[in-house]
Amino acid sequence: MQVAIVCLAFFLAIMNFQLSRWLFGEKRKKISETDGETIHRWLTFLLVCIGIGVYIFIVRMDAVDSKAIMVFLLCFLVVMYVFQAFMEWKYLQGSKQYVIPLILMVVGAACLLAIYFINDQMKYTTFSEVVSDQLNEETTVRSITIYQNDLTGDIPERKASAAIKDEEMLDRIVEDFSDMELKKMDGFPEYRKYRVRIVVTNQVATDHYSTESLTVGFNENYLTTSAGSNGVYEIVDGTDQTKTIESLVKSGEIDWEYYDE
Repeated sequence: MQVAIVCLAFFLAIMNFQLSRWLFGEKRKKISETDGETIHRWLTFLLVCIGIGVYIFIVRMDAVDSKAIMVFLLCFLVVMYVFQAFMEWKYLQGSKQYVIPLILMVVGAACLLAIYFINDQMKYTTFSEVVSDQLNEETTVRSITIYQNDLTGDIPERKASAAIKDEEMLDRIVEDFSDMELKKMDGFPEYRKYRVRIVVTNQVATDHYSTESLTVGFNENYLTTSAGSNGVYEIVDGTDQTKTIESLVKSGEIDWEYYDE
């Protein structure tokens, strides 16, 4: 998204210089050639400083939340172009080029919304796509170890674990994960109620196999994984894996090792 925004900034800059000739057949006039030069320069500097300060605040408070940043960019764009249009209307008497900032504002806002929408749609994926390099139809799942985390304290503690090697149960757990539809989230991995370590074997060359593990942490709404683009995902659809694990906890189908005993 950052590259698209930079490209948009260059595009708007080019339009800013060319629209006057395209619309009015004349070279763009400058406020610096009028008595409004000083106030225009200082107010522009002040608005830019405020914008930078607000941007830094948003980044620190929202952990680079793309929605918050997009709202900021839209507001900043509108304020800057409305200010520019007002200054040109006031100080460039007899010229209609004050409409140019308004045109740029509309074009810029539309492009920013399109960038955000496309970027947001690209975040949707599935669990199978995220872990496809390590877990796919050709993969042999060796074992799964489930860890329960106690999140009641300030520091999460491992509560219990269970190792599973039964093929039917392994298939059931993997299938439940595979049905999940996810959305990539901005932010950093956090501790989840459950963590699953899946040991898999994949063929990497002729007669050569590699055994490795991938880790998945999850609760009712969110999932983190060590595979693919390591990060946080919102679970938007699919089997509630938390209920699957909790049913195993209550049913006695597997033996749990509790660390506080």
